[in-house]
Amino acid sequence: MTTEGVKLPAWYDGPPAPKLGMGRALYTTDKHPIFYLMILKCGCTFLRNLLFHIDHDQLHPEAPRIHAYDADFVKAAHIPHQVIRDEGALFAVVRAPMDRFLSLYFDKIADPGNQTDAWMRRRIGKGAGLTLEGTLSIEDHRANCLLMLDWIKRNLDDGTEGKTNPHWQRQSVSVNRIKGFQPHLIPLQHMQEELARLLIEMVPDIKERMAAVTQRNVSTKLFAKSEFVTPELNEMVAKVYGTDADLHRLSLERMKG
Repeated sequence: MTTEGVKLPAWYDGPPAPKLGMGRALYTTDKHPIFYLMILKCGCTFLRNLLFHIDHDQLHPEAPRIHAYDADFVKAAHIPHQVIRDEGALFAVVRAPMDRFLSLYFDKIADPGNQTDAWMRRRIGKGAGLTLEGTLSIEDHRANCLLMLDWIKRNLDDGTEGKTNPHWQRQSVSVNRIKGFQPHLIPLQHMQEELARLLIEMVPDIKERMAAVTQRNVSTKLFAKSEFVTPELNEMVAKVYGTDADLHRLSLERMKG
């Protein structure tokens, strides 16, 4: 539905909010008041494909590159806050910081075949002084991770490394943008069952739809996590992403409670 140039979801028949609100950070659907706060490297490729499937009963024609097709989605920017609080299923998927960081490194930085994100590889590689050419050992990759985390910390804490990108922004920053809504926090490792529990009344066939959405952005890990992670790496991730660790623990506690 469109009202004077404002795109509204079909399920909403009220007036648009007079000004943009916190809903501008949320994706919704045309069929249901589902509100999704996207956090990159937290199952977002699957989740956006799922929202598309809920609306269109089919996979997105460019499922692997769905983030390039924002115009195919409806945002909740003009939905009144009270409607989002009272009528919607609002959620964010969060991830253990180490898992998210390793996914970022091995998918975007360590994979020379990833041409889509070559700009990120160049920017962080140069800025952090990473070793990215030739055959790298496990020690080389660990050293890269420590240098990259140090670069990210400077980027996030004082901006000396330039503009922050959502791929490495703290998850807690994204959640705090809509803290007035108190979203359901779903841990990534329990996403399927928790999302089904949240949405099944609204979308009775949600389990079948999730099964139909086979698209995932899965990074190729060169080493097992237990083999790769050292105390030094754990300590550095905790320094950079301590608030995200708290957020992930909270999501697990809420799920059990």
